[in-house]
Amino acid sequence: MLKLTSTYPRATRVLEGYKRYVVQQAKSNLTKSGKKASGKLYGSIKGFVSKRMNRALTGRFTGGSTMPSLTFEMNEYGKYVDEGVRGSKSSPIGSRKSPYKFGRGANKNNVPLGPIRKWCRAKGIDPKAAYPIAKSVYENGMERTEFFSKPFERRFKITKALYHRAIADDIANNLANQLQKQMKQRIKGVK
Repeated sequence: MLKLTSTYPRATRVLEGYKRYVVQQAKSNLTKSGKKASGKLYGSIKGFVSKRMNRALTGRFTGGSTMPSLTFEMNEYGKYVDEGVRGSKSSPIGSRKSPYKFGRGANKNNVPLGPIRKWCRAKGIDPKAAYPIAKSVYENGMERTEFFSKPFERRFKITKALYHRAIADDIANNLANQLQKQMKQRIKGVK
């Protein structure tokens, strides 16, 4: 019986490289855009490559792992800075297609007032000033920066192809190693 127990080392390296590129470029773009402000958004941009090891029902490791996956994480308001916010009166050209707008109601894509209050506190501004700032964003919107979207999209297609090739190579190498082990065992058994 042939058993695949790969830990997908090549696929993991591909994802690790992509993660480093996207995080580094996103932080660089955020700094260049002038939206770094207190640095909390900058510091919150992270990527995680996870591999879960296969386990039997008893909890014992059975070898190998599920294919590695990549997750990016940042503070919630990062999506508003990245994609922009539509205003009620006028909007910057770049944010007119944004799924976010400022306001209240049942629409789940509304920008909350809480992050603006947090930003005011971080800047040493009275949190009561959050309302006039919110009103300005409500009316004028906020231009998108695409600090995260651009590097993510720029390398996504090629990374996807490299990832699939790396998975195939990992499986082929594992298969070859398993066959080689079985052949050695059979040769030892014949002697």
